[in-house]
Amino acid sequence: MDNVHILPANSIGKNFIAKEFIPKGKNEFYFRNLQTLWPIDCWRHLTSDEVERLVKNNNTADNWDDILVTDEFNPRLIMNSEFYGLVRIGSIRNVVLEHHDLKLKAGITNSTIISCDIGNDSAIHDVRYLAHYIIGDRCMLFNIDEMHTTDHAKFGNGIIKKGEPENVRVWLDLMNETGCRRVIPFDGMITADAYLWSKYRD
Repeated sequence: MDNVHILPANSIGKNFIAKEFIPKGKNEFYFRNLQTLWPIDCWRHLTSDEVERLVKNNNTADNWDDILVTDEFNPRLIMNSEFYGLVRIGSIRNVVLEHHDLKLKAGITNSTIISCDIGNDSAIHDVRYLAHYIIGDRCMLFNIDEMHTTDHAKFGNGIIKKGEPENVRVWLDLMNETGCRRVIPFDGMITADAYLWSKYRD
């Protein structure tokens, strides 16, 4: 455990993207705002009554001013959760989501949310660490230990970003454990691609 670092208490959910990757005149939320599924002007700050209800429901936030919601927001459906960084929560109504035989009430319970956008009527229950995601409308997340993306995530692709060293490239070791048949995964890869590339090295 010699690689554990001690950081300031207010560092959770902040400075997600290194300054050299942020365009001049923009902030760290620039790329997130480009990718979000909702117009930026649909969000508003919490009212004092909503903050009071959230606190009564055993919720905490490092800064309640960083929690943005839509007009159709029900704070009674959020319980026992922690919020860090800029969190935007869509409308939450008193409804149940069903997928096959799994039924979950819309809302957020027993979860830690860090700098996420959460869509309308989503059900997020017992998610111990959810960080830097844009969650769509009517999504069901249940009993997840960690769901976390980083500023250097490749999502399974063997690419490297400008300035990254070659040793961070993702490889797949196929056919044997020696690494001599490894291949670089890419978006859209199928098993036939992996087989041909690992079998015929020329």
